[in-house]
Amino acid sequence: MSYKDPKILQNNPMSASMARTVKERDAARAASASDNAVNANLSSLVQGGVNLITQKKKDLNKLNKAVLREDQRIYDKVGSFVTEYEGFNGKSEEFFGNLIEKYNTIKTHLNNGTLKDITLGQKDLADIKNIVDQYGNAIPKVLAMASEIDQAAKIAGEQGLGAAGTLSVIGAPAEQLAIIKKISSGGPSGEEVDIRYEGGTIILADNVTGAELNIREFNRAMNSKENPYLKLVPDLSKGMTVAYDAFNKDNKGAMQNTFTQPAPGQDPNSPEATRIMSSDQEIKLKESMMGAFQTDFTKGGGIPTTFRDGGVFKEMYKQHAESIWEDMMPDGLTKKLQWPEEVPVFGDPGFDAFYKTYKEPLLDYLATVTIQNNATDVQRETQNEKKYNENYGTGKSKGGSKEYEAKLNEFFNKADMSKQDQEKIKNASPGDAVSVTIYGKQQTFIKDA
Repeated sequence: MSYKDPKILQNNPMSASMARTVKERDAARAASASDNAVNANLSSLVQGGVNLITQKKKDLNKLNKAVLREDQRIYDKVGSFVTEYEGFNGKSEEFFGNLIEKYNTIKTHLNNGTLKDITLGQKDLADIKNIVDQYGNAIPKVLAMASEIDQAAKIAGEQGLGAAGTLSVIGAPAEQLAIIKKISSGGPSGEEVDIRYEGGTIILADNVTGAELNIREFNRAMNSKENPYLKLVPDLSKGMTVAYDAFNKDNKGAMQNTFTQPAPGQDPNSPEATRIMSSDQEIKLKESMMGAFQTDFTKGGGIPTTFRDGGVFKEMYKQHAESIWEDMMPDGLTKKLQWPEEVPVFGDPGFDAFYKTYKEPLLDYLATVTIQNNATDVQRETQNEKKYNENYGTGKSKGGSKEYEAKLNEFFNKADMSKQDQEKIKNASPGDAVSVTIYGKQQTFIKDA
């Protein structure tokens, strides 16, 4: 469907349906009235026409009342689009005020019969209603997501990036999350976000970074269960504990002698006995948790490979491999490589290289951290090994403290933190409470020890 007058379309796309003037309408009515005097014998027909017009007027009256009720719903809905920041609310009110003005103008011409293309005018009205609904659906989600971002930032300040519940690098771009925070927080940062209509959707644009948030796509992503817009680092601790217990405890919860043993001089039958785990035992435990070797059945009757099937970590790998690799694992293990977009499966060309580069280090990491986090009452030889501590640190997310500080600093830069507040974090001692301002809102963080 296109407008009959292309010039009008170029000048004002939303109002292009207003083509015929009131003068043209009056001229048409005068011509119609003069036709009634041609033949008196047509009086009955004219009367029938009058009755028809009367009914049409009644119908229009009903329509007008319905439209007015719809107008009120639009005004009421727009009035509810309130964020915490007044400056952005002003931009929002101006945007929707102009939109409603266009709506009323089109509707008036539609009711008066002064539209050249009625169908297109009706489409314009429907488009405006859709825009209002689109934004109305997004605002509650934006405000709720802002609270989630706050909570994730608090966890990052206390435990470091990569901890469960922090923002995942595989989720929404940080620049878009910044827009969400800016329009939902108090302070001058909200003035940095503009609002415009483009291509059937509302665009929120950060006039400082150039980032944009497409509200239609945002709503669509928020409703996606398969690929949620906001992704947090998963909490794998419960699954790891189950995996550890399955290999080390009996059905009554008592430690077995498979991968640990009582320390010399301890009563081997006492559940309180101090237990030790040798390096060899830890290696065997890791290998057992990583799974059995897969068999290649494409060659003869089947040939065993050196590729482990994932063992107790199959589900973790299936659901969270990318986040584990990019959020949790130290750079020393990932070599700072990004998780591949296309992941080959066993038997695919290129799986051999993928397994050695990605999957095996990932499974080894899961097994190591599982032991580290659950064997807290076991004396392990590997705790005294320099190589182990270089790779896995002392339980801190992402390994060493220098890397932690660098990653935390990177996060706060994206979070629009001032240089002065960044220095507060850098100069604070482990365990100190530090108050800083993010997106115009003051928050307190505990520097990780």
